[in-house]
Amino acid sequence: MRFDKTILLIIIGTIVLYAIFLFVPDFNLIQEKISNFKINYLPLILLLVSASWIPVILKWHFLLRTCKIEIPLGKSMAVFLSGMFFEVTPGKIGILMKSQILKTSSNIPRTKTMPIVLVEKVYDLIGAVVASIIGIIILGMEPYFIIIGILVLTAIFFFMYYTPAAELFFKRITKAKFFSKYVSNMSEFYQTIQKSTNVKIATICILLAVVYWFIVSAAAYYVLIGFDIHVLDYLKVLAIYTTSTLLGAISFIPAGIGVTEGTLTGLLTLEGIGISTALILGIMIRLLTLWYSAFIGFIALKFTGAFSFKKDFLKE
Repeated sequence: MRFDKTILLIIIGTIVLYAIFLFVPDFNLIQEKISNFKINYLPLILLLVSASWIPVILKWHFLLRTCKIEIPLGKSMAVFLSGMFFEVTPGKIGILMKSQILKTSSNIPRTKTMPIVLVEKVYDLIGAVVASIIGIIILGMEPYFIIIGILVLTAIFFFMYYTPAAELFFKRITKAKFFSKYVSNMSEFYQTIQKSTNVKIATICILLAVVYWFIVSAAAYYVLIGFDIHVLDYLKVLAIYTTSTLLGAISFIPAGIGVTEGTLTGLLTLEGIGISTALILGIMIRLLTLWYSAFIGFIALKFTGAFSFKKDFLKE
């Protein structure tokens, strides 16, 4: 199936990419550095990554409730976790899958849930920008980085709250061949967007997104500690991790694979960490954040029944 091949190709491509990153420079040196990782930090790192899901699950469930979609918290959590698996797939499938799961398992129209998925991703982006700006200020980096971040936030809020711009933006999206199949009622689609983006709801969701980035960045920080690297404090790691993830997202490559790892490596070397060590750190951080989350998402798919309707999803 095309779906299975896509997943398989992404995983194989990632393995090859990581192998090139790690073993081409100096296999023996890389092997020695990996063996120095203090395994006792692994449970703490995985605990922090798992804890980081709590605020974004609450954000997801809060948005569903705001739009009058009443499902049990446990089911909402399972749907959200299953969506993490599709973070490593091309964006089209990743965006739609949670909506498809809710439609198939609970008969909730995609018109009601697709805008929630889109808005949720926007809040994640805003949270990353805000967290990155906080870290950049602490880092004392060039002011233009902060200016860029503020401009990005200004553009996002402009399209969220200036009605003519928002309507034009979403009309453009829903006219695209891919999205037009899933948005049958533009009025209902836009009403859901409006419900999800009023100032009170936006403030709560953005704060929850920022909390997520602070927690997951703590996991990245302890990856460095696990390799006995203490040259960076937590807030510097926050800036480096969020900035790298943002650049990966902007690349539109599935999960920013290659771009995020490369940016992590580059920013870590700028802080005085050797290139081989920075390569290991970049890949280890991604393995223990992105790929651990994707693995848990894959397990969650079983509990949402996604495996049983995958063929139907592809036919639609």
